[in-house]
Amino acid sequence: MNCFLFFVILSYLVFSFGDELVIRPPFKQYWVIKGSTLKLTCINNGTQASQEHSLSFWKSNTQIMTGSGVSVNIYAFPDPQDWTRTIRILTISKSDVQFSDGGPWKCILGQNISNLQEEADIEVRVLEFQYEEYYLPDIPPEKKKLIIHCNASGVNPTDTSYSFTTEWLKVSESTEQVLRNSSKYTIFTVNSTLEIAKPVREDAGEYRCVLVFDKESCQKVRSGPFYVKAVPKIETHDKDKNMILGETLELRCTASGFPKPSITWMKDGTALNQTERIHPKEDKLVIYNLRFDDEGNYQCVASHFEFGVTNSVTIHITVKGITAARSGGRDCMQCCHLTYLLFLLWLLQCGLYAGRNYNSSWVEVAMT
Repeated sequence: MNCFLFFVILSYLVFSFGDELVIRPPFKQYWVIKGSTLKLTCINNGTQASQEHSLSFWKSNTQIMTGSGVSVNIYAFPDPQDWTRTIRILTISKSDVQFSDGGPWKCILGQNISNLQEEADIEVRVLEFQYEEYYLPDIPPEKKKLIIHCNASGVNPTDTSYSFTTEWLKVSESTEQVLRNSSKYTIFTVNSTLEIAKPVREDAGEYRCVLVFDKESCQKVRSGPFYVKAVPKIETHDKDKNMILGETLELRCTASGFPKPSITWMKDGTALNQTERIHPKEDKLVIYNLRFDDEGNYQCVASHFEFGVTNSVTIHITVKGITAARSGGRDCMQCCHLTYLLFLLWLLQCGLYAGRNYNSSWVEVAMT
């Protein structure tokens, strides 16, 4: 989009305001988080081009100028619907907002504050969220709930000059879940708290509160993250295995926790490094072309640098040679051969005995 088209669209929006001088955002009270950047825009719908008026921002009778983290820019261009008039837009950006930056701000149209033609006001309010960390499952069994507090300095629930409600979000890498009152969650607006009933490991994660000021303007101020942490825990893993020389070994191990724990593979207490044969990859260990010295105890260790504890499991691997692996089959064949030989001997013995009996009977008959 070229600059001219941008200004044409912007001037259209300006005329929709209907006032000679307006400040954007369109809030009577503009809430800003301490340490963030304050951005204000003042728009004059149009004055006669021959008039030498300018726009400026003032606070406590002091004009805001560029410098010390403040950037001031003014744009002037002809009104596309009336070329005898000039539209002026003034923007201000102040970084690292402090509580001292709160209070009434003015935008004036004129030579100075004592010789002005129009003015517009906005009250800037500064707040600061107070953050705590929570841990699972280190909640006593008798404590059947977890309470997360959204405390904010500069916000007073008893101040009648404004009103607000509180919303809560559970944030993951790919989604944001808006939490509603339910058997699991209870949201208290008065003290801006979230209550989680019967917390379990699945409730660990990142939460954020959103303060929604004034029903008419609905300005939403979103907090930073409140972390509910869970220590690392091994969830699934392979059992002991008997392997054959030259085979490929694959071991799997999964772990839960927040922040997400890392998995280290070890053998007999020594960490495994990547080689051509050995490939430790987070939840999987692969060893190609097994050797006899690969036999031993393998450990899957789940850990996170924030926690002083780890969780691990041991998997024992036995490596047999090909001859040993097949010895069981040969033993069975040898057993079968021995049985067969014994059977033949039994048949032979039975045959000789029967022959002796037959011959003895024949001799007796012949003699008679």
